[in-house]
Amino acid sequence: MSNKPFHYQAPFPLKKDDTEYYLLTSEHVSVSEFEGQEILKVAPEALTLLARQAFHDASFMLRPAHQQQVADILRDP
Repeated sequence: MSNKPFHYQAPFPLKKDDTEYYLLTSEHVSVSEFEGQEILKVAPEALTLLARQAFHDASFMLRPAHQQQVADILRDP
């Protein structure tokens, strides 16, 4: 067992995000009120659309930063 003192660290520290995002659709979502709080209502069709697009993107597209990393590896003699 370690004798190091406990030092709290945020589990997922945030850093600058350079990922390019795009809007799939503004349909199938709305803002409603529940117990005095605004909530986002998402229709099942939106989740189906999101899942379909996510599988497509994961299968056929990579983030530009990852593509650059792969290109650098392939260029390294």
